[in-house]
Amino acid sequence: MTHGNRTRRKFIRELVGLCVAGPPALKAFAETGSVEQVLSPIRKRLPNPFVENGKPIVLVVKGTDFPTMLARGMDLLGGFARFGTNKSVIVKPNFVFDKKTRYPTTTHEDSVLTTVQYLQKEGFSNITVADRRGKRKNGRAGGKFDWSGLNDLAEEGGFATDSLMDEGEAPTVHVGDPRWTAMPSIGVIKKIYEAGLIINMPTLKKHSQTNLTCSLKNNMGFLDVPTTMDMHLWGDSNKATHDSMPADEVTRRLSLAVAECALAVSPELTVIDAREVLCKNHGSYRTGEPREANRLIISGDPVAADVYSAQVLKEVYEPYELGPTSHTFEHAARLGIGVMDPGEMRVKIIEA
Repeated sequence: MTHGNRTRRKFIRELVGLCVAGPPALKAFAETGSVEQVLSPIRKRLPNPFVENGKPIVLVVKGTDFPTMLARGMDLLGGFARFGTNKSVIVKPNFVFDKKTRYPTTTHEDSVLTTVQYLQKEGFSNITVADRRGKRKNGRAGGKFDWSGLNDLAEEGGFATDSLMDEGEAPTVHVGDPRWTAMPSIGVIKKIYEAGLIINMPTLKKHSQTNLTCSLKNNMGFLDVPTTMDMHLWGDSNKATHDSMPADEVTRRLSLAVAECALAVSPELTVIDAREVLCKNHGSYRTGEPREANRLIISGDPVAADVYSAQVLKEVYEPYELGPTSHTFEHAARLGIGVMDPGEMRVKIIEA
């Protein structure tokens, strides 16, 4: 059985997509028989309460003990509760691998648990630790992060864990913005799109392609597989485009797409555990040349947080250069995600 040029199976998949996309998509489907051009707006983020004289604060806490550093920093800022406690909270570590890895290749599980407990202390109750690991050979993504120990602690600790897309699929909201130049649309996992508050907890690492992975790039763990494939120009459908581009243009495009995915998700707060950083290889502690930076970086402005973080990498590893990430910063600033000019941010450095 067919409906026009659609097979029955594809037609059903489109109807499921319509249910996720909502009334505007249903109307468009009725009028055109297609939902390909129907996009939702970017996720609406809460206003940044951590500003001073109109400039976003980048709070830098020096020390080595994460619980002490987090308490010192959030007490000075007035706490997570400044966003309001009656909201669902997503805590987003960098758990890109589905096996035990060593901090700072992934976010330290103890840092995540400490943050959850601090949120609970302030009155938050609906808290989920969520991330989607990287691409598998079969094109799927997901993979439970049992290795972190958080799954075992969640029920007793009064929070939830969600290693998104374990079955290879998840309800997705397709968003778009006319200012985007790299991505025609971005698929944000629906649970993330509807979150009341997102706390982004990346680690600080040099990336093998874009040169920096931190706050802005960590949002990729909230996107569906087709989006991340398209961002990198991976897969058979992107092969012709990839092969026709010079390598530096492929990287530039990815760097722009990182800014666009950060706008699509729009997390409210960034908490960067930069006690240790990887200076050479983001995917391996052994070859990444880890070095101590002994900082916790907290900001409601993800661009400002990343600009400062790049300076930290340069400080601890002199050969580091920003490289293609300059495209990310410039595009993110144009999109209004945050500020990249150090003169437009308020950097505060304190001791734990």
